[in-house]
Amino acid sequence: MSTGSLSNLTLRRTGAPNVYERRTGLGWGISWLPAFTLVSNDLLAWPAIFLIFSELRTLLFGTPGEIVWQMIVIPAIVTVLTFHILGGYDRRTNMLSLSYSVEHFLGLAVAMMVSATLVYGLCTFGSVTQQPSRLFFFLAFLVFGVHALATRRWITGALRTHHAGRHFVLLAAADSAARFAVLFGQRRMDQELRTFSDFEDAFPHLNANADGLIIGYKPSSLDPQLGQFLAYVHFRHIPVYTLESFHETFWRQVPVQSIEAWWAFARESLLVRDSIYDHVKRVFDFAVAVAGLIFCAPLMLLTALVVRLESPGPAIFRQTRIGRDGRPFTLFKFRSMRKGAETGSIYTEDRDPRVTRIGQILRKTRMDELPQLWNVLRGDMSIIGPRAEWIKCVERYDGAIPFYGYRHLVRPGITGWAQVNYSYGSSSEDAEEKLKYDLYYIRHYSMALDFAIILKTLQTVLFAKGR
Repeated sequence: MSTGSLSNLTLRRTGAPNVYERRTGLGWGISWLPAFTLVSNDLLAWPAIFLIFSELRTLLFGTPGEIVWQMIVIPAIVTVLTFHILGGYDRRTNMLSLSYSVEHFLGLAVAMMVSATLVYGLCTFGSVTQQPSRLFFFLAFLVFGVHALATRRWITGALRTHHAGRHFVLLAAADSAARFAVLFGQRRMDQELRTFSDFEDAFPHLNANADGLIIGYKPSSLDPQLGQFLAYVHFRHIPVYTLESFHETFWRQVPVQSIEAWWAFARESLLVRDSIYDHVKRVFDFAVAVAGLIFCAPLMLLTALVVRLESPGPAIFRQTRIGRDGRPFTLFKFRSMRKGAETGSIYTEDRDPRVTRIGQILRKTRMDELPQLWNVLRGDMSIIGPRAEWIKCVERYDGAIPFYGYRHLVRPGITGWAQVNYSYGSSSEDAEEKLKYDLYYIRHYSMALDFAIILKTLQTVLFAKGR
């Protein structure tokens, strides 16, 4: 790769000074402006809508009840935190999609319940003579949710228009550039991708319309002078990404083929060593498993009966899976296939004849995984984590997919980041794609990410997207 000398780069700076001057003036190109607009809108909209509904109740019934500051502040803060976890302030989130709309209202429902508990159950209990109507509180939240989503859809549309005439510059070898271009096209990015193998060819395209420079070479292979120059470009409002950082930033995954062996400890994580959150999560898992087994016991008994009546064989399917630190354990599921089906292909195909009629329903709604609550209770699994793979699949993938064993750094989960972002895998290529999401989960292991996964899982269950 030709990097050119520092003197050549200095000469070429004079030909494109706009690359190095900080961008001035307001516009959607300012990275923080969409988030600032949305946060300001949410913090101001809730008090306005709540007070309007309070006045409406006064007109209809004569009194809105006593309004205290907690009713204004707490719901605003709770909803802002919820939207932040869902990516509702991230300019890269596709807020025009049906998927996001569903997550938006599911998150809003959670925020409303938390806010109502705090406002009516804790903050105003015994301290006000007459509490505002819970019905009007709910209606205000509903109108606020519609307004917040409409604002996000408008800003997303404006950002798409803004990005349509812009581009990313990729500096990479021809084979790496070709692979990345395919992924870029599959993701339907709004910007154009311009690929180059030589920096001097890429340089003229680092202009005011560039949304970023992507480096497809390993950072250690770059000339130090070029590295210093790229740092200068990066801090002049043209972001510079490695392939890994671009995947994480825009697609929320880790590119398996682009990382090195030191990836696991290249950045601090909440997972490392004696993780406090890991202990908190275990307590959460135990509590949810106990409550789930008690609450779902009648449904599970009925499901087991239906499975037994439809086809011969046990209601519960047992299989050896690989758990945390590579330890095998026995996983429990409701049987969704005919007895002896495990002797066939290790993958389940679409409309697989081995799947029973009730099994199709169980898989679509994820109800076949309810017995895994027992695995969670025992500590074999977590509610959230990478999918627990069959030992035969692990033996196949370990030798074929780089860093596949890293997914065993955490407990496997009933649901997870890969499960909610990628469809059911039926090949080694699918397993590699899902590993990208698993590695992202491991690196960004946190309560916020787990909460986002729960909301995405609820969407999967409600719309029967399982397989």
